[in-house]
Amino acid sequence: MSASKLKLPAAELRTMLIVLCFVIACTFAQRLYVQKDMTVTGQHTLSPKSVETLALLTDPLEVEIFINPIDPQTESINSLLKKYQTEKANLDITLTDPALDPARMRQLDIAAGGELFIRYQNRTQRLTQVSEQTLTLALQRLARQDTGKFFFTTGHGERAINGSSNADLTLLSQQLLESGFSVNTIDLTAQNALSVSDSTVVIAGPLQRFLPQEVALLLGYISDGGNLIWLTEPDSDDGLKPLEIELGIKRLPGVVIDMAAQQLPIDRPDFAIANSYLRHPITEGFTTVTLFPQAGGLNYVGDQKWQALPVVQSTENSWTETGTIDSSITFGDDQRETQGTTPLIFALERDRSDKQQRIIISGDGDFLADAWIANGGNRDLANRLFNWSSGHTAIHSRAMDSIETGSQTDIQLELTQKSIYLLAAFALLLLPGLMFSVATGVWYRRQHG
Repeated sequence: MSASKLKLPAAELRTMLIVLCFVIACTFAQRLYVQKDMTVTGQHTLSPKSVETLALLTDPLEVEIFINPIDPQTESINSLLKKYQTEKANLDITLTDPALDPARMRQLDIAAGGELFIRYQNRTQRLTQVSEQTLTLALQRLARQDTGKFFFTTGHGERAINGSSNADLTLLSQQLLESGFSVNTIDLTAQNALSVSDSTVVIAGPLQRFLPQEVALLLGYISDGGNLIWLTEPDSDDGLKPLEIELGIKRLPGVVIDMAAQQLPIDRPDFAIANSYLRHPITEGFTTVTLFPQAGGLNYVGDQKWQALPVVQSTENSWTETGTIDSSITFGDDQRETQGTTPLIFALERDRSDKQQRIIISGDGDFLADAWIANGGNRDLANRLFNWSSGHTAIHSRAMDSIETGSQTDIQLELTQKSIYLLAAFALLLLPGLMFSVATGVWYRRQHG
């Protein structure tokens, strides 16, 4: 067979080369994937701070979404998590329908509106409000290597951390343990001094008075820079007046009556709700409504040695009631009553030695109790309060500025009427006319050489 018979026609050779190039291009396209977010706000891309956070989590990360699959939020949550999965290959996402396993939902105490569980190295973070901001904050809490210690005082009828009563803090303590914290009780009468390193003392709604030596121990602890969470109760005779003076906090008499809470299916009038929050690392990106049963109001009367901010307040349509709580209560029966927005939780902070000293004072402990912690954003708020007070806040406000939380301005295109006419003329007349002219020119050259 002669060599000339092995030659392929030029047309067939060109076809084979085109097909070969196409196959090679498809192969590289499958192996080499490039994604470019062209939106102005980067709505399809994680912020640099989120990407940096994921780089700290080298081990596998599990995210379980407890939500009804037909819930409108499901699609947006999945879309957000896919962004994280793009940056972290060993991120496993599971969607669980709460209706299919009610026993497990009761065991985990899943909130009515659904929750998101993030698990990493035997630690867990729970979110009721999902956004890139809240999710990245939770991931940074999981990424920390050091864990803080919480010591709950005992001996004065405080709320128990492992009790069976609805007023106890069993669910809260479980949440703290899942977050990697150490949770213990402490008897102040058996202590000569309190350690201020990586520990936070918690006073959870005492019913009996503290002894003078216990009060002196707490005052020394605060003077040395110790962190504290103090959950007070309305008109409590706990013997902690010196502590109140030292911190510059005044506990207002009576309970907060919030007319905004009357819209809720609650029989009692002595409830307060919070639906807006002052800017603070604790409440950064937090917008969920929180519920406070039988809460006392607070006021700050101290000097400039503390940076004090009321991070949670009642609505404007509220007042402190000192009289009998019934359906006929009105404001003004007692001159001690105050009307308007009432602080419910204060956050105090100051530089002390080589660290930031942090104090949380709440006019209510019920919002953290087992009976109420699953309502609204109470659980998420508890998580934020305890993380901040222990000094383990993952990101401060300035560090979160790179995470966009506003409206996505680049998804809307606004055209003037003139622009619409020009665009229509180009798409319907000029572009088709240009294509027809080119096609006619090609046809003419082929016909007439």
